[in-house]
Amino acid sequence: GHGALWFVGWLALLLSFRGKAARQAWFGRRMASLLIGLGATFVKVGQIMSTRPDLFPPHIITALTRLQDDVGAFAWRHVARAFEQDFGQGPDALFASFDRTPVASASVAQVHRARLHDGTAVAVKVRRPGLVDLVGFDLAAMRLVARVIALVPSARLLAPVESVDEFGRSIRAQIDLTIEARNNARFAHNFASDPDVAFPALHPALCSAQILTMDFIEGTKVLDAPRVDGADATRLAKIGFRTLLQMVFADGFVHADLHPGNILVDRDGRVVLLDLGLTAELDERSRRAFATSFASWAIGDGKTMAKLMAEFSPSAKVRDYPAYEADVIAFVRRYLGKPLGEVQVSTVALDMMNILRTHRVRVNPVYTMCNVAIAVTEGIGKQLDPSLDLMQQALPFFATLKSAGRL
Repeated sequence: GHGALWFVGWLALLLSFRGKAARQAWFGRRMASLLIGLGATFVKVGQIMSTRPDLFPPHIITALTRLQDDVGAFAWRHVARAFEQDFGQGPDALFASFDRTPVASASVAQVHRARLHDGTAVAVKVRRPGLVDLVGFDLAAMRLVARVIALVPSARLLAPVESVDEFGRSIRAQIDLTIEARNNARFAHNFASDPDVAFPALHPALCSAQILTMDFIEGTKVLDAPRVDGADATRLAKIGFRTLLQMVFADGFVHADLHPGNILVDRDGRVVLLDLGLTAELDERSRRAFATSFASWAIGDGKTMAKLMAEFSPSAKVRDYPAYEADVIAFVRRYLGKPLGEVQVSTVALDMMNILRTHRVRVNPVYTMCNVAIAVTEGIGKQLDPSLDLMQQALPFFATLKSAGRL
């Protein structure tokens, strides 16, 4: 049905001479609708696909970034059963009060407001029932289709089976709430000395694979905070940039789902990051290489940048390395000498992804997720204060890392 609808719409656009861009946008919208129709696993895969501009063209990325995963609340009996399975008691025994109507509902879990016996207000995240089996079945079906696609020589260069496996690892990390709890603790440790950044405090005795209990954050979404609470927009943008730089280039541990809905400003003016299931982690070698590639771009060294990207690619040898290197050098020269205020890091990153996709160079997915986090953070920062420049904020940070011997 979705295929027939796409074809009819595509044919109508063709006959009306709407142009290639209109047909591509139509294809992207139909693809997003198909993923929604296939259910929660496919919606989550679509969201992860939207973070991979090295694999998919812009019209697909644009359509998938608009995917919403609100699939409605599930029944209270499933919430009670999850508590009985993991803690041997129902929520009414474990909490002083527990709102049966969720405050938020998404494809992986829903969140209820509750209160501990000591009076602490908490948010309780409960995983959807049957999700592990559903995800396992859906991923097995997707992998089977990917193996068939991989039989086509030109499609094999995109490594469809490996890509499905990558998506699968990301989804499993989000449905096991013990992983999110570990991520939360690690981020809290990394930013323990920063008074402007916070993460919801966990209550480990009430956390499990199906349930995550954390302090309830009374706050305002970051883009609304200046208007609603009178928060200093420039200060918030600078905190966001500083937080991202530390995650990517100092800690090598990055929140990979940094959209505005996951960033709150609490009553103390702190920036609080939520939904910590999807992360990207760079080991020391990868962190240094990623930082070096940025430095190579900044000084106009296209050869080094091309070499680093190719060396860290999980794909086979670049088929036409001279042409690939020439495109990277031209890319670097395109931005060399421009004032920093005229350069958008998000545009630079996406331009680079287009080159990699054209030459079938599969960049390390961790790098891509970091690039997307940079682009999203810059976009939020520009909405808060259009005059701020991410590169200007980054230069003193890189200088500090270099003096400390970390670059």
